[in-house]
Amino acid sequence: MLTVNSRFLNTLQSLNISTTKESQFEQLASGKRINSAKDDAAGLQISNRLATQIAVKQQTLRNLHDGISYGQVADAGLEELTTALQRMRTLALQSANGSNAEQDRLALNDEYTALQNHIDSVTNNTEIFGKKPLMSKPLMSKPLMSKPLIETNLDNVPLISEAFTNNIEERLSSGYVSLGVIPPNSTNVKISIDSFGQNDDINLFTQTGEHLVGQDLSTDQNNIENQLFTSANGYQGNEAYSNTNLFDGAGFNFPAVNTQTVKGMNFTYSGNGNPGNNNEEVSIANVTEPLLLTIVGNGSFDITVSWDTLGTLSSQVSSSSDGPMLVTSTDRAIGDDGYIIFEDIDASSSSLTIGGTSIATENNAQSAISRIDTALARVGAFRSEVGAKLS
Repeated sequence: MLTVNSRFLNTLQSLNISTTKESQFEQLASGKRINSAKDDAAGLQISNRLATQIAVKQQTLRNLHDGISYGQVADAGLEELTTALQRMRTLALQSANGSNAEQDRLALNDEYTALQNHIDSVTNNTEIFGKKPLMSKPLMSKPLMSKPLIETNLDNVPLISEAFTNNIEERLSSGYVSLGVIPPNSTNVKISIDSFGQNDDINLFTQTGEHLVGQDLSTDQNNIENQLFTSANGYQGNEAYSNTNLFDGAGFNFPAVNTQTVKGMNFTYSGNGNPGNNNEEVSIANVTEPLLLTIVGNGSFDITVSWDTLGTLSSQVSSSSDGPMLVTSTDRAIGDDGYIIFEDIDASSSSLTIGGTSIATENNAQSAISRIDTALARVGAFRSEVGAKLS
């Protein structure tokens, strides 16, 4: 028969009582039923899993609140741009009225220009979480050519793919404005206009002020150099008008048949359709350097721009300085379904195609109205996109 020392049993019992009391004291002190695995091994595992889920859900909720804040800041900035554009349109419509004297239009243009600057200020200064919701410029870029280019202002002018929809007719007003940039390495670019007898003409320039296609504008050189050759229109602002390489179409021929190779680019151009012919067109088989499109004239026109392929001005070598803003919306942020994505927005005056516009003359004011309408539609689309993410 096994004999157990009673003193050992008493000691063991005392230890069990002490351990139980210690556990009870720990539970009372912490307010938790389970403080370690010895209290409830299975319960501890379940508790940890639930605690993790709660922490994740709480952080996801904070992420969503950050996303709401981001969207609200972006929408507030876009609302300010809408107000500025509406006022600019009012000023343009007022300046387009024939009752204004030259000094009246200059005064109206002063406020108009201030509002342009205000739009860029709002775009640059709208910021949250170190991001600028209304800007989507790359931090760094490099030329797509082997040798470096001089610094340019081409990014002040929209690419033709931003200014026009491929092969879709639009109505615009003529003036001393760069309507779009045709980037190098583009192919089979075609520009067609119907000027309704208003003597509006297609003109293509290089970024250094060389007039490559169109009618000789040497008699209008002062306006070209002072109003068109500005930084807002993609130039440095100190270019001199040059028609040395000008291809004038060799007489009117519509549909265009006469061709000429200038600076490695093969142009087919109809020549000047006015007076007597409303239509003009130019085709470019291959583009070797950036070209700036301008329609110089006296009125409104219908324009269609088409292309097979478009090159680019530069290649991005670093990430964007802002947007898209990815808000983690699930505890498993995998794929697009794991995020609410606020896409890139570029709401600068140049991106909205109102940079460099003026209402100092009646014709310029008429041209500005159509540009502002386009800008208002674009800002409205931005607001709709942001609003959809907040709903």
